[in-house]
Order: sequence, then structure tokens, then C-alpha cells
Amino acid sequence: MCTFITLFLPASLPHVDAAAIMERSGRRLFVQDSPSLRAAVGPGWQPWLSAGHCDCGTALASAQAEPEWKGDAERWRKKGWSEAKIDRALAEQLARHQQDQQGRRDEALGDAGQWLQRIDALLQSGAARIGLLVRDYDGSVGARQPKPPERHWPRNQLEAEDLLAFAPGTLHWIERG
Repeated sequence: MCTFITLFLPASLPHVDAAAIMERSGRRLFVQDSPSLRAAVGPGWQPWLSAGHCDCGTALASAQAEPEWKGDAERWRKKGWSEAKIDRALAEQLARHQQDQQGRRDEALGDAGQWLQRIDALLQSGAARIGLLVRDYDGSVGARQPKPPERHWPRNQLEAEDLLAFAPGTLHWIERG
């Protein structure tokens, strides 16, 4: 299973302009040939993939992912460690884990900040609104997909943390204003 970010742009927005905006920040646009997504948004919209392969590990829609961490208390008990020693070791392990999580969050906020810059540039280039869909695919991104639920955001009320909290599989429309 892979995660892909689909960017919905108005067909009236010149592809050259949109591609230049994305390329300035290290992304490219690839046509997403998905009749079901085109039908979901109607005429006048083109779905684009923002990466050539996949977007696994993206910060978008990542806030709902559960952090992976479990202590080693059972293993240490089997080795004969005292409960006090286990408690100290778990506290150290948890502190390292929380520090790692904060580092990942800081990195995710940086990635989300780059997406906000892309969004702003696309809206300033003539798009009245754009759509973002973060979805996991088991097969081809062109395979038939159900119509995604939608959510609307005025750009002036959208922060980097909101991008992290996007609901996966929801088409998020971001509108100028």
C-alpha cells in the first residue's frame, strides 16, 4: 500500500505555471488518469499526482497516525532486572522516544509549511481554489475509487497544523480568502 497526494487544479490554470510552482519546491506534476476522481469533481478539474512514485511518509494527514513505541519491560524482567531498574530504563526510553517524536513533528511542520507556500502560489497564479487528497492505494492510482468526502477551507484560516490533521481519504478544497 502506498500513499499518494492528489492535487486538483482548475483545467483553466496553465499547466506550465502550475508545474513551475511545484518544481521550485522540489515537486513535479504527473497527470492522474482516474476517471472516478474526474467524475467526483466534475468537469473543469484535473487531478495531478505531486510525486512520480509515491508520497509515503508525507506530513500531510499524518497527525492521526499512532506513534510506534513499546517499552522493553517484559524482556528486561525475563533477564532478571529489578522493577526500579526497569522503571529507570523505561523512563529513559520514553524520554528518547518523545524527543524523537518532537523532531518528527518539527520536520512535519516544515513539510506542511512548504505545502502552504505551494498552495499560496497556486492560488495567487489564478486558481480560485485547489483540492488536496491524501489517500492510500492498494493498486493503481487510476483504479476505480469511491467518491471522497469533501471539506472546504478558506486559505486564511488554514495553518500548517491543519494540513497535518487532514483526514486521509478526504478531498480538502482550499479557497482563496
